[in-house]
Amino acid sequence: MSADLALDAVRLGVADLDAATDAYRTLLGVAPVAHDRARRFQLGRGAVELEAGPPGLRAIRFVGRGTVPPDPDVVPVVVDAPPAVPWPVTLDAPVAAIDHMVIQTPDPERAIAFWRDRVGLRLALDRVFEQRGLRLVFFRSGGITLEYAAAHPPVADRTGPDGFHGLSYRVVDLGAHRARRLDTGVDVSEVRVGMRPGTSVATVRSHTAGVPTLLLQVEPAGG
Repeated sequence: MSADLALDAVRLGVADLDAATDAYRTLLGVAPVAHDRARRFQLGRGAVELEAGPPGLRAIRFVGRGTVPPDPDVVPVVVDAPPAVPWPVTLDAPVAAIDHMVIQTPDPERAIAFWRDRVGLRLALDRVFEQRGLRLVFFRSGGITLEYAAAHPPVADRTGPDGFHGLSYRVVDLGAHRARRLDTGVDVSEVRVGMRPGTSVATVRSHTAGVPTLLLQVEPAGG
């Protein structure tokens, strides 16, 4: 277990690396750099890495000096040493950060035992939403939320593995970003009120290599 780890990136497998790279360059407004057989899109907080291979989550990447014990039922995890030189950040990039990534689990207690007790991440929220039939468990690391969602009441069989369910990106001006993405051919839904108080969201329906994707804006305090 280590409290010295920080969530750094999510690595995704894509069937066509060149096509997915072009799509994410358009979606995120950031140029990729080569990294460990992947193409990395560095944001102000967090990064997306694309790797040729079977579509879906390949790993959640942490940086630090600790280790993460493997668990076959938990999403894959990779730990790297901190980079000798910080990754360059595009200061005026329209997408500021990864806000959260969503994992579905049949067993939230297993997620807590792994991420909080074994890895050392901060448990930021554990709440049941009766009307939605959900229990949400949030872990925070590197300014990014790792969101676990489970059915409530719990399912009878909780032995299945966890599964990646999508990404949410933080943007500064959602309306303007949506308009620019529409102009470049990205299919983005209308802006709507988010489930989190004080947020607005829009769903991205193309240019994601099949990853469920949300754009999110947090309204200024008192605004």
